[in-house]
Amino acid sequence: MNNSEIKINVKESNVSNRILNLYFGITAAVILLLDQLTKYLVNGLPDESLPISIIPDLIYISRITNTGAAFGLFQGRINIFIIISIIAVILIIFLKIRLNIHSILYNIALGFILGGALGNLVDRILRREVTDFIHFRFFAVFNVADSFINIGFVIIVIIIIRSFVIKDKAKKSE
Repeated sequence: MNNSEIKINVKESNVSNRILNLYFGITAAVILLLDQLTKYLVNGLPDESLPISIIPDLIYISRITNTGAAFGLFQGRINIFIIISIIAVILIIFLKIRLNIHSILYNIALGFILGGALGNLVDRILRREVTDFIHFRFFAVFNVADSFINIGFVIIVIIIIRSFVIKDKAKKSE
């Protein structure tokens, strides 16, 4: 194994790069489209119709705009977050190419993160703010892009931890 490849012990390890690239690209495109569609629909709602109760006293559809980072941190620094988002997109693509991990689940998870990053980047560039609308009463307000960035990250962490557990078990059995 050379330095540019990391092999993760998962059942899909023999899947071709072309198929993995399709999973990655299609997943990112679907998440980007889903994010932009939901933001378009929420932004089209009249102010007086919001909030909309999904689960009373727990989940609502509301609308806030954010010129900062997650949870409303660092408001008004949109240009810095455009640059950070572009760097993140480049890094995600670099990781996809450089690590060359042969796992369908990994490529889907990385597609989740890329699609989410692109969704919020589109907002930052075109609208100069990000629309958040999924409101958990006791937590935060976020959007589809934020959700899939977090889901993708959790999946990748699980894959990495699982890979180390499998390697550790293999070493102990030798």
